Amino acid sequence: MPKDANNSGTSRRQYLKYASAGSAVALAGCLTGDSGSGSESIMIGATIPESGPYGNIGKNQVKGVELAVKHANEDGDVSDTEVEVAFRDTKTDTQEATQVARELLRQENADFLAGNFSSSVALAIGELAQREDVIYTCVGGSNAITGSDCRSNVFNAGNSAVQQTSGGLKYALDEGLGESVYEISADYSWGQSIQAWNENQIVSSYDDVEYLGNSFVEFGATDYSQAITDARSSGADIISFNLFASNHVQSARQADEYDLFDDFVCVWPATGIIEAEQIGSDILSRDNFYASAPWYWQHEAEGAQAFSEAFQSEYGERPLGFSASMYAGVRTTLKAIDAAGGTETADIRDQMEDRELFPQLWGVGEKFRACDHRASISTMTVQGRDPSDVDGQNFFEVINVPQNPEETQMRTCDQTGCSF
Repeated sequence: MPKDANNSGTSRRQYLKYASAGSAVALAGCLTGDSGSGSESIMIGATIPESGPYGNIGKNQVKGVELAVKHANEDGDVSDTEVEVAFRDTKTDTQEATQVARELLRQENADFLAGNFSSSVALAIGELAQREDVIYTCVGGSNAITGSDCRSNVFNAGNSAVQQTSGGLKYALDEGLGESVYEISADYSWGQSIQAWNENQIVSSYDDVEYLGNSFVEFGATDYSQAITDARSSGADIISFNLFASNHVQSARQADEYDLFDDFVCVWPATGIIEAEQIGSDILSRDNFYASAPWYWQHEAEGAQAFSEAFQSEYGERPLGFSASMYAGVRTTLKAIDAAGGTETADIRDQMEDRELFPQLWGVGEKFRACDHRASISTMTVQGRDPSDVDGQNFFEVINVPQNPEETQMRTCDQTGCSF
């Protein structure tokens, strides 16, 4: 059947919804190809930054989505229905992201949206997905995405700011590595989420730990000398650098230039291969360098190893944590479409709530929680290997993988503020 059902200008996505409203049996035929008037494929609209400040990370995530589609077709994730994907570059810009997401729905007739790892972009596309009544499977750390600004059509396959900092600052405090904390935070949604949670929830939960302050820095800042000076002057034992990507890299380099690792425990809430390559093993291997990793390719879970090997075989490089989250998010959404028997948004949503992610790349029974649609994935804590042991991007030793992240690393459903 053509993408415009019956040549009337009605999109395939709309056609399938109308079919669902009329007959579940007819819709099942549409998906499996048993009906001559049914859809021949499922179209994913992938919104990922392939250029701009996060383009290098986005290109790796594109490959995660491509591999998910390939494996979905090989394994028959949606019965016998072919899965296709169309990509658009968001450039990590909220207006651009909203525009290209709309194009994917209008021009490509996408059945659902997927992709991204910028919190501000996820919030913008999530609002559009709600208005357009389509599922949006994203990655984004801001607590607001699955909290105060949650949307019933949005499912987040990544870990939240709370989960990320639980693998960094909370781990350091649990291990007794310090009794006072100062923060240096990115002044946008993600960094603000982490800063507020650290100050008001994590530090305050320890009777013998003192919170000594925070310095906000602008997105894209290249000089952290004033913030580092303020952190040093505070006398804190632990400095939490709530910074991401290039900001993370530059802050780690300057922390080393200012000899912070000699006197302070330094933690970062989101570190991946790209950041590690740019920071360098000499700095990563400092005794007082601790980092959170949403996922790491050397994780020993069976699903993680299989995915890592397949990704490297296909592309000759290692998958990032954001790519792993998107791979699992896309395949889980497709499994839910199969279980729903069609692309009716309400039916997919019902199937995704409390569904275990497929495959299990964390190996802890991770699922999409029904109360806020956040994945209950386990944020790992890592430290850098000795430079002499680094070969082939094996920059880190995984030193902690919580087995029950919903109880130890996530907000309770009551704490999220999410209400669908």
